[in-house]
Amino acid sequence: MGAQEREEEDCASSVGRKLQKTSKEVYFSVLPDKYEPLIEDDEEREETYRKNKMKALMLFFSGLVQNVGKALRFSWRCLVTGLQSMVSVYSTPLSAVATVVTNVHQASGSKT
Repeated sequence: MGAQEREEEDCASSVGRKLQKTSKEVYFSVLPDKYEPLIEDDEEREETYRKNKMKALMLFFSGLVQNVGKALRFSWRCLVTGLQSMVSVYSTPLSAVATVVTNVHQASGSKT
């Protein structure tokens, strides 16, 4: 039992060591007199970021314009087809429509 108690104490002390706060050594250095920070690098990054963002937006909008164009062309075709069918119906005389309808009706009735 003595060995088991020692293992428990070792575990408790290792947990205590892990939770214990320690200080870190920090090293300071003196900058030379002619030191100039590289501000140009930040400006170049911002400029490339803006360019990349603009390219991405242009690609997005070009795809959007293509899709809208396709949708408009399709809807225009549907509208023209509908108008053409309406014009053909209104341009035929009523007597011709009545004879065509009765002939079609009789043909379908004789099949059954």
